[in-house]
Amino acid sequence: MSAFEYYAKKGINEDSVNRKRKNHGQQCQSKNKKKLKKNPVKITKNEKVVENPKTPKSQALNNIYNNLKDSFKTGQKLLEWLIHPISIDDFMKNHWEKNILHVPRNSSNYFSQLFSLTELDTILRENNLQYGTNVDITSYTDNVRETHNPVGRAHPHVVWDYFNNECSVRLLNPQLFAPEIYKFMANLQEYFGSLVGCNVYLTPPFSQGFAPHYDDIEAFVVQVDGEKHWRVYKPRSAFETLPRTSSRNFHQDEIGEPILDVILRPGDFLYMPRGYIHQADTLFTETHSLHLTFSSYQQNSMFDFLQVVVNNSLNNAVKNDVSYRYGLPIGYQHFGGLCESEKPFPRTVQRQTFENQINQLLTNLKKHMDLDHAIDMFSLKNYYTNSLPPSICNDELLRTVANGTKMLPNGKTTEREINLEIAEVKFIRKNCFRLVEESMLDEETDQMINEVRLYYNLDNSKQLHSNECQFVVIPDEMGLFVKKLFNIYPSFIKVSDLCNDNEQAMQLVNDLWERGLLITSKDITTLST
Repeated sequence: MSAFEYYAKKGINEDSVNRKRKNHGQQCQSKNKKKLKKNPVKITKNEKVVENPKTPKSQALNNIYNNLKDSFKTGQKLLEWLIHPISIDDFMKNHWEKNILHVPRNSSNYFSQLFSLTELDTILRENNLQYGTNVDITSYTDNVRETHNPVGRAHPHVVWDYFNNECSVRLLNPQLFAPEIYKFMANLQEYFGSLVGCNVYLTPPFSQGFAPHYDDIEAFVVQVDGEKHWRVYKPRSAFETLPRTSSRNFHQDEIGEPILDVILRPGDFLYMPRGYIHQADTLFTETHSLHLTFSSYQQNSMFDFLQVVVNNSLNNAVKNDVSYRYGLPIGYQHFGGLCESEKPFPRTVQRQTFENQINQLLTNLKKHMDLDHAIDMFSLKNYYTNSLPPSICNDELLRTVANGTKMLPNGKTTEREINLEIAEVKFIRKNCFRLVEESMLDEETDQMINEVRLYYNLDNSKQLHSNECQFVVIPDEMGLFVKKLFNIYPSFIKVSDLCNDNEQAMQLVNDLWERGLLITSKDITTLST
């Protein structure tokens, strides 16, 4: 049912909704104004709702960011902070890709470090945000979802005029403008090993910005400011369970009854697996709503991975087994097809022989599967080329090439030579790098050769899905040293122990350090000679 129908069913008629909308914006509000009855949460058998958990100071964001020894564990702690007090084991067993999770909190400032209304206004004023690219203006009234984007820059005066006329504001790719959101996303992706996205949603009082729909991502909703009424519905069918693409806008009579009916308040959290239909409104909450939706696992399914596995297996098979290069039998068009399938059995001998041949090729395809290479290729395609660059804190910058030679006001540079031979180093993050062997065409010999490349996302753009991943070519004899850096993480290793007097290895360490890929255990000024 629509939001109006919902409140009418609760005993609040449409006229009272309209009166509230009409009176919205007046300076004086009646003290006797009827408020929305706080509805109890509907709980399914598999859903847990945790009432008023105490927020442990040890889980504060700053404490998490101050301990960056292992980037995977940092990302893990951020997820723990999101879902607290639910454990990750419980979350993965009972909720991840299975069921929603709602965590109400008596902690209105729990998410305040991530974003604020003031920051949104500042972003609009200080940046050239474009409608459609960075900002959407939306509404959902009388079961009609509309986008009201003008052309050009989103000036704050115009955006807030839309807001005052009951339109929602959606900020796309906020990581480009909001440092805390970027830092959170960049560190959380280290745990998931999958792109983490984010949208900001600001909804005025007495309105709804979006129609009921489901998404193709795992959604983590954090309520920052104001209140919002959420209704969540189970997937309508097996086909719409864990979908690979988002849905169209649904009509209210297509989605059934909600399994969760709740008001999110500042500090509250809601998780929804992809495929769960949802809609949210601020009718009768008598306040605006500001929330963030973080997302992950977009097209990161077994199907997506198997596409790479099968394609790589076929490429290997056609190189090494002539049976995959044999031509199709003459007349194969008449062995099957829609018309042929309607003919009565038995099938022809040619059809049966062809079917047996295909089955045998599919069976033999397993022999050509290289799972390690498939993992490398899928990771590179799905994560490393799409992910955010790491968020490097100030303490870390002092231990990287960023703290190297500087220009002085007198036009001279600091005379600082770094002696890495006495340093301890490690990769700057666990999941920023991928060592991959690729087949390349040698233009001089016209022969295929293997080349080992170290791909990294440190130079990626903060604009998601728009990167051409950078790499370093690793000589064959140097692969052992790079693998040692992978295996030693998160510990540091002395460069002297890593290189073992190998001048080529020492040069490789210098090259990696100068690209910003390595971090030292101490401020590099202590390594100056």
